[in-house]
Formats: sequence, structure tokens, C-alpha cells
Amino acid sequence: MTDANMSQEEIDALLGNVDFFQTGETQQKKSPISKEVSLSPLERNNLEDEFLQGLSKSITGLQLMLNLNVDLSNPNSDIRSKNEVLKDLQGNNVIFETKISGSINSELFLTIPTKEAQKIVNVIMGGDGSDADNSPLDAAQIATIKDSLSVLIYSLVSHLSARSGETITPIGMNVMNGSDFIEELTEEYFFRFQASFSISGLVDCKILVIVPFSFVKNLLNYLKKKTTKPTEVTTEEVEEAPPIPIKEVEFPSISTTTQGLASPNVELLLDVQMTVTVELGRTKKYIKDILEMGEGTIIELDKQAGEHVDVLVNGKLIARGEVVVIDENFGVRITEIISPKDKLGMRSKS
Repeated sequence: MTDANMSQEEIDALLGNVDFFQTGETQQKKSPISKEVSLSPLERNNLEDEFLQGLSKSITGLQLMLNLNVDLSNPNSDIRSKNEVLKDLQGNNVIFETKISGSINSELFLTIPTKEAQKIVNVIMGGDGSDADNSPLDAAQIATIKDSLSVLIYSLVSHLSARSGETITPIGMNVMNGSDFIEELTEEYFFRFQASFSISGLVDCKILVIVPFSFVKNLLNYLKKKTTKPTEVTTEEVEEAPPIPIKEVEFPSISTTTQGLASPNVELLLDVQMTVTVELGRTKKYIKDILEMGEGTIIELDKQAGEHVDVLVNGKLIARGEVVVIDENFGVRITEIISPKDKLGMRSKS
């Protein structure tokens, strides 16, 4: 027996037939939902947790943009018919719409009350949010709210894609006033998620995320597959490996003789040109001494008279010899070939 003082609205609320989310200025009654499009309490809780986590990942970016604290809390969800969703979308709010592509092809809507959207726009444009009203947003305000709040959808879809292990990508972003929404919805039933959205000292409202029922059913299947995917553990018999034969290392004998020009590798280089230089001697001078040089200047070298000259190939010392005259040209008679051992000694000294 009911209390005579209770109104019909209160009775309906106790029976669970009234949705207290305000879209515009009126409350909506829920239509009965068939069992084919129902969710278990566990499925609803899982979806609410995933949606809240996905949206919350954008909070840091919003806080940096607004320089205010942002909070999302109190998730709730239900299943709504197409006609009921149309009332949600066409109410006094701003709609964010995107298409979902990949493993799931669908559509996704996010709404926020018009007045709260105006407050956010006003703050971003340098105001304090006090001039906000319920009038529809103009083109500039639409562009501003799109740039600031579209991150909520991108963050949500990215999170759902990562959690399900499937490719789920948002394509395009359309933002409009609820009064301008005239599109035809693709399905008969939709999953509606709502959460409290607050920005300290500025906004305190609820936001809606609406997706077709098929979207959440596919999403739940992917989440279930990922969490229940068996881990294959195979056991293999390990055969004892045969002992590895070990023997002493035999080094080849090292010969001190060098290969002659008959070596095939050397033959490839026989026609390579190289520069042969005969060096009488060297000395070091200061720049001021070099600048003072003129005709008749004598430069003293580091070689004594009668000492052998150096023969260099491409700047490397390979031999020594004595100067001779052939007809009217100078020449060098080789008297010493520099051995590899001597070259190593010269290198170490240098």
C-alpha cells in the first residue's frame, strides 16, 4: 500500500521508470526494453568502468588548457530506444559526433548541456564564464568547443581499442547544436553512458556518451576474448645433448717470407698508379721566417752532406738511396729497402 502523500512521479521513480538525467528541461520516461538487448549488471559495470577510464585519460590535457581542475565521476548507464535517444540528442545541448571504423563499424555521440559548453568557450576566449546562457552556439563557439572537448572522444576510443586488442578508430568529428541534429539513427537501441562532469568553479553537469547497442555487444565480446584467451603452455622432453668433442687448437705455422708478385690478389693492383717522391730532407720554420724568404735564401735541412735520401710512395717511407745523374736528369739508386719491422719501429716513435 502506497503513501497517500506520494505523487505519481515519485511512484514511477521508485518503480525505476524515470530517468533523472536532464536533457534540456524535461525528464524522460524509459520504454520497456526486450531481453534481446539487455545487459547483465556485471556487463554494465564493466562498460561503465571502461568508458569512465577512457574519458578520464583526457583530464590532464583539459586541465592544462583551462588551468582549472577537471573531474569525471559517478558513471551510470542504460539501454535506450531510438526515439528516446533522438530526444537526448535534439535537446538543449551540444553534440559531438564521430564515425567508428576498424574491427567495429559504428557511430558515437557525446553531448554536453549548451550552457556548460558556453561557459567553457567563454573561459577559453578569455572570459570568466559568467556570460553563458542557453542560446545555441555560433560557428566560432562551435569551433572552440570542438578543439577543446573532442579530446574526450579520442581518448575514449583509443582506450577501448587498447583494452579490446582490436583496431577501433574515430573518423571525422562533427560538432553541432542539438536543435540542428536531423540525422537518421542506424539502430533501434542504443547504450547510453552518463557521468558527472565538473570543472572547478565553472561547470557542474552530466555528459552523455551514446553508441549503438551492437557496438557495446561487440566490444564486450572482444574484452571477454582478451581476458579469457588461454595461455598455451607446452612441455617438451629435453634430450641430453651428446658430449661435444674437444681437441687442442692447431695453429698454422707463421712464415717470415712474403708472397711474390704472382699472387692473384696482387695482380689485381699491378696497374694502379702511385706517387713516388724522393725527399732530400726536412726542416721546420716559423711563419715569420718563411715570409722573409727571398731569392738566394739558404734553407738548412735535417740531413748531413752525403747522407742517403728517402724514397716515399704515397707519403710512406719504403726505401733509401743515393742521388745519381742520368744524362742530364737526377735519379736515385736504391741502397736500402725499409723492412716491415723497421716501419713498425718508426710508427711507434711517431
